[in-house]
Amino acid sequence: MLFCDVLAVVSECTSSFYFSMFCSSCGALVEISFAFCPRCAWNIRNISGKDMEESLRYYFQKGFSYKKILLFLSKYHNTELSMRTLQQRLHDMGLKRRNVSYDVQEVRREIMKNLNGPRCSGVYRSHWHTLRLKGIQVPRRVVEELCRELDPAGCQERKAHRLKRREYRNPDPNFAWHTDGYDKLKPYGFPIHGCIDGFSRRVIWLKVSRTNNDPAVIAGFYLEAVEMEGGCPVILRIDTGTENTVIAAVQSYFRCDGQDEHAGAKAHVYGSSHSNQRIECWWSSFRKSRSNWWINFFKDMVDRGELSTSNILQMECLWFSFSGVIQKELNEVCEHWNSHYIRKSRHDTVAGRPDELYFLPECLNAEDQLQSVGSDKFQDMFQYCHEYQEQDLYQDYFKTISSLGQFGEPNDWQEALDLYRQLLVLAI
Repeated sequence: MLFCDVLAVVSECTSSFYFSMFCSSCGALVEISFAFCPRCAWNIRNISGKDMEESLRYYFQKGFSYKKILLFLSKYHNTELSMRTLQQRLHDMGLKRRNVSYDVQEVRREIMKNLNGPRCSGVYRSHWHTLRLKGIQVPRRVVEELCRELDPAGCQERKAHRLKRREYRNPDPNFAWHTDGYDKLKPYGFPIHGCIDGFSRRVIWLKVSRTNNDPAVIAGFYLEAVEMEGGCPVILRIDTGTENTVIAAVQSYFRCDGQDEHAGAKAHVYGSSHSNQRIECWWSSFRKSRSNWWINFFKDMVDRGELSTSNILQMECLWFSFSGVIQKELNEVCEHWNSHYIRKSRHDTVAGRPDELYFLPECLNAEDQLQSVGSDKFQDMFQYCHEYQEQDLYQDYFKTISSLGQFGEPNDWQEALDLYRQLLVLAI
C-alpha cells in the first residue's frame, strides 16, 4: 500500500528526556535500548568500575527494587550480578533504604523549594519521590509530616474524592499509544502535545510547541518517538481532528505490511477526545500536579498588568522567556512520572513503575508489542513531518537584544520572569 493510498483512506475516515542514559565515553544522551552509542560507537551495555557505580546509583535513585535493578543490568547492560553482590555494592556505595541518615533541615529546604513553584500541587508521595531522584534518601513518613507542617492548607485541598470509573484494558506495552493535545496553557502561547503508552502508562513524549494543530508538527513528534523507541505501536489512538491526519496516515503506512487484525488502515483508532481515557486521565493528573500552577501564574501576570494576551510583543517575549523553562519542566514531569510507583487499584490497572512495566514486561507475563519499521519506510516519512517553521522577526529581535545585554538562558520560572521584564523594558 502506497503512502498516498493510506493518506486517502485516512482522509476519508476523518470526514466520517524519555528513558535514556548518558554514554560514559562521549557523554551523549542514548536511548537505553541501544547497544552502542550512535555518536562514538561505545558499547554502552558493557559496564564496569565507575560506569557500574553510576548505573547502580541511577537505578537506585529512580526507586527501582533490587530485583528490577538486576533485571535492568542483565537485559540492557549485559551484566549479571547476584542479589548478595548487588546489596554489598550498594552498601559499599553508602546507598540504603532503611535506617538512612538525613539532614532534616536540608529536606525541609527542598520541600519548601518545591512548594514555591509548579510542584506545590503534588502530594507528599510526589515530594518524596522528587527527593529520591535528587539522591536524598529520607523516610516517607518524615516527608508526610513536613508537608503537613509546611503546607497545611494545601494538604486539605488535595484530599481526594473517590470516583467510579469504567475499566480500561490494554494487554501489553506498545500495543496502543494514546496521543492528544493539551490546550489549558494555549491562551498564553504554550500549546502542549503528549503521548502515553496504554499498558504501562509511560509518557512517550511531552512537548511544548508554537502549535499543536499543525499535522506535520504532530507527525514529527510521532516520528521522533518511533526513532527513539525503535518501532511503532500496534494501534495509535487519536482524536478526530484535522491535526491528526498525517500521523494517522504515517501509522497506517508503517503497519501496511502487517498480518494481524490491526494492520493497515486499522492501525489507528479515531474517537472523541473525552473517550481517549488513558491520555485524558493523565492530563487530569498533570493539571493537579503541575499545569494548574502555571495557569494561575500567567493569570496573575495578567491581573498585575504585566501581560496582555492581545499584545503581540508581550506574547512573543513571553514565549522567548518561558518556552525553554516550560519544556524543561515537562521533561522533569516525564522523568518523575515514568519512575514513580502506581499503586494497585480496584480499577483493573497494573501496579508498578511505568518504566518497569514498559521495559520489563516479562515480569508480568506480558510481551512487548513494538512493531519494527524498515529504514526505507522511515525515510519516506520525513517529507511529511517537520518542526514548527516560521520566520519570526520578534524572536530574532529578542535573541539579538538578549545577546547584546548578555542575558543568560533562564533555568527556572523566577529567572524567566526577570528576563521577560528586562526584555520588555529594552524593547519599549
